[in-house]
Amino acid sequence: MSAAIFFTIAALGAATAGFGALALGMDRHWEAIHGRGSMPPTPLRRMLQLGGSIGLAISLWCCLAVRDTGQAIVLWCGVLSVGAWASVAVLTYAAQHARHTAAGAAFVACATAALAIVLR
Repeated sequence: MSAAIFFTIAALGAATAGFGALALGMDRHWEAIHGRGSMPPTPLRRMLQLGGSIGLAISLWCCLAVRDTGQAIVLWCGVLSVGAWASVAVLTYAAQHARHTAAGAAFVACATAALAIVLR
């Protein structure tokens, strides 16, 4: 497999993890996991928002590593769509697994990005 494929997988994993973290920082999704009336503590909410933003930025960086700027933006939009869809599906059908899904996606993103950098 080439480095471009691993960068694309890393972009998808980072987008999924980013959207998952951003969703977990929202009251509605936090309630779905931790019970009605519970809210994430403010420091944790900020960490989730920061982590989600960093995940989306890493996703963009991975797309820029694969293609020229114009094509990378188009690829990133596609990757963001798939990542958002995956996060919505997990939150809709298996909200209890949202944390583990986001953590697993982040692990996949880190592992494949490291492998892509080595192969480059």
